[in-house]
Amino acid sequence: MTTTSNAPARTSALSRDRIIKAAYQIAKKDPNDALSMRKIATKLKVTPMAIYKYFSDKSELIAAVVDHQMTESNLIPDNIDHSDWRSWVKESFLRMWDAYDSSPGMAQYMSHATSFGPAVLNWQNETLKVLITAGLTPKQALTAHAAMAELATGSTILVPIRQQGVEKVFPTIWKDLKAGNAPDLSELNNGPVSVVDYPWLLMCGQAMLENMHNSRDAFSAELDLILDGLTLQLAENKKK
Repeated sequence: MTTTSNAPARTSALSRDRIIKAAYQIAKKDPNDALSMRKIATKLKVTPMAIYKYFSDKSELIAAVVDHQMTESNLIPDNIDHSDWRSWVKESFLRMWDAYDSSPGMAQYMSHATSFGPAVLNWQNETLKVLITAGLTPKQALTAHAAMAELATGSTILVPIRQQGVEKVFPTIWKDLKAGNAPDLSELNNGPVSVVDYPWLLMCGQAMLENMHNSRDAFSAELDLILDGLTLQLAENKKK
């Protein structure tokens, strides 16, 4: 005769990987100061001291979480040959933008990280390799990498701010954009803010609204400006 136990099923053993994955789920949505050993311990149903057996402090944990996201995001486009440097770099940073956009909280963690793991360093190394092999000097490659990484981080942080700004200042135009309709720019002068005294803003108004409507396309266009500059720099380097 068999008996059925009413005891709760045992959870799987605690491990560094389980802690990182639990922390990542929290970090994707929460701001930087919300990720704590206590919160992770609660999610895993263990004591905070159990977490400290695997991570000495919060900084070490954040580095591991950032590294986990980098691995999940597959930032190295193996399907593109290094010789096509521009396509390789653009695809890599678009993947970075997508990763941040799908996990809004992670951009904050990246910007506050004090150290990085092997996945981050491997991606940086591969990107620098592509840029230097294309013809940039090491200093130019490092500067370009930093500029594009900062652009991707800043762009995703500003997505909700930009959207809320248009919604509050130009509610009618925002409504048109959300509905997929082309807004009437004459309405810009009917809201609480007038652009009569700002001719350059008015001249660029349509582009500004397009950027608000699709932040990824806006980032792609901004990235192209940097890549255009790098193309010119490469041509200049070849002359020397």
